Amino acid sequence: MRSDIVDRLKREKFLQVALDFIDINPAYKVASEVADLGNVIIEVGTPLLKSEGIRGLIKLREFRNVILADTKTADAGDVEAEIVAKGRADIMTVLGAMDDSTVESAVRRAKELEILVQADLIGVKDAVERAKELYKLGVDIVGFHVGLDVQKRRGITVADLKEEIKEVGKYGIVSVAGGLTAKSVLGLLDIPISIYVVGGAITKSHEPRKVAEEIVKILSSRTIPMR
Repeated sequence: MRSDIVDRLKREKFLQVALDFIDINPAYKVASEVADLGNVIIEVGTPLLKSEGIRGLIKLREFRNVILADTKTADAGDVEAEIVAKGRADIMTVLGAMDDSTVESAVRRAKELEILVQADLIGVKDAVERAKELYKLGVDIVGFHVGLDVQKRRGITVADLKEEIKEVGKYGIVSVAGGLTAKSVLGLLDIPISIYVVGGAITKSHEPRKVAEEIVKILSSRTIPMR
């Protein structure tokens, strides 16, 4: 399963729907509307994970999609990998700004448990250099992430980081998150990105399935550019 997911991520583009709720019921409702669209990763967002824990992960495991637990691990990487495994998720996240020992701990245990590790670059000053280091440490995916607070304060989204994303995409699988919409996804199609994380544009819409369907259709028109 682990190698199958990696192989697909190297070839195909995926929509990751970020379920940043604090209650499982609306999260489950959105997931049920988008799960069957194809190439959809369901993200159990950090607020939902903190609120609902392993039970929330297991509930969303009812869908056959790839499930990402946005743990944003900052310490005890091996322990948090075990939590993710108990919830039967496929991918966990670790903060790329943390010490190498935390990343290595998460990677080591996650591999034993057949879980992928994504390093989140939120808060990292030199994204390109740190991404190279993180790939060497064994992470499967590097995620560019412009957080909500930065979006509000600086008025930027992940779509403003094209050059850094292009450079990091030469070295491994890339995910992007932060203020993405169908329109901004269009502007990122020709960059080596495997995962496009969309939250509010889908979850706050009156028609989440329609928005997700539009993005999936856009992504299906492209494969990953050759590195």
